[in-house]
Amino acid sequence: MPKSIRLAVLPLALALLIGGQVAAHAQLAPLVLLDMMVKKSNKDAAATPGHAEWCAQHRPGYRPQWNNWLEKDGRVTYCASPYYTPPWKAPYKQ
Repeated sequence: MPKSIRLAVLPLALALLIGGQVAAHAQLAPLVLLDMMVKKSNKDAAATPGHAEWCAQHRPGYRPQWNNWLEKDGRVTYCASPYYTPPWKAPYKQ
């Protein structure tokens, strides 16, 4: 293959490589943002006075480091107390 053709193919190969990476990141971005939101909410819950104590008294198996507990069927449920409610469990207000 002549050198001029190889140089012409290089930008196309680079564009395809970069284009493929963007698609992969676009799929992961919502999951990364959700993970960051949950971790921030867990820190806020742990820092709220009275929240962990209330959840431990009302929810058997409460895990304060994650602000949740495991249900008998294996589902994870996050604790909402009178002191703190995770943003995704708060009632919708218009």
